[in-house]
Amino acid sequence: MLSNVAPHGPLPKIPKGSGTLQFGALVYNGMDLLDLMGPMRIFGEELNTLDLKINFIATTLEPVRSSQQVQVTPHYTIANAPKMDIVFIPGGIGQTDLSENPASMIRIKSLIEEATWCFTVCTGSGILAKTGLVEGYNLTTNKALYEMVIPEGPKVNWIKRARWVQDGKYVTASGVSAGIDAALYIISELVSMEVAERVSVYIEYTWHRDANEDPFSDMYPHTRS
Repeated sequence: MLSNVAPHGPLPKIPKGSGTLQFGALVYNGMDLLDLMGPMRIFGEELNTLDLKINFIATTLEPVRSSQQVQVTPHYTIANAPKMDIVFIPGGIGQTDLSENPASMIRIKSLIEEATWCFTVCTGSGILAKTGLVEGYNLTTNKALYEMVIPEGPKVNWIKRARWVQDGKYVTASGVSAGIDAALYIISELVSMEVAERVSVYIEYTWHRDANEDPFSDMYPHTRS
């Protein structure tokens, strides 16, 4: 693990002439429902003026079931998904089946490389790390599962205390509900702070705007300051 890595620059802005942004969310059996749907609530909110289309991507077109027993129907398979502007990876107990499938990981890596932004929640950062694209980058993950995830990226600079981390095109959120905070941050960067604040008030959510405000890191000996 690297101890001191310089950031790779600010979050990329929307390229001119982009039109409707394609948001590709990887879904799989055993994903965490709030990892997925918390950010979807933010990006899909009609008060959010970002021109965006949400697409669910899975290994097949069969419905997938979250660990909370809610089904989601994919729009594309990993093999036939077109280029996405944003690739989103939720975490969950089922991610191992995805990350240990070489063919799927090759295609996921390609989708991330083509994208302008990549956003993960919870243990989804382990899938990102396993692609090898983020060696030398700053990432974070679920603090309860920190020691399980970090071996996926031995050359990643894993941040122990962070509600979310943004490094270049990559935004990685801590556990579960932290994805809502990170999604609001992305909206504040790509649209405006005013729109992000309006969305957070509308959904009656107290937004953790300070990425370093991470009370959960002190609950576990492996991330405690």
